[in-house]
Amino acid sequence: MEDRGRLSRHFWLTQGMARTIGVNLNAALKSGRLTRDTYGETIAHCCACGRAQRCMGWMGRQSAGADRLPRFCEIAPVLEQLKS
Repeated sequence: MEDRGRLSRHFWLTQGMARTIGVNLNAALKSGRLTRDTYGETIAHCCACGRAQRCMGWMGRQSAGADRLPRFCEIAPVLEQLKS
């Protein structure tokens, strides 16, 4: 059960980080700009990172959104590629 909760948390962290920089992951999937495999790998990288608390704190301070993700974000390259 703990793994399911952890996966869910990182799924939502990935969604939140993307949304903070104006990326809609569902739209990227539908348009084919993001594959399901890459999406799953991105969530897995988020799970392996170990900085969830830091990410949540950073997102909480971005009420107006952000242009870029923080340097410590392991999934920033994928999400910022989708933004461009």
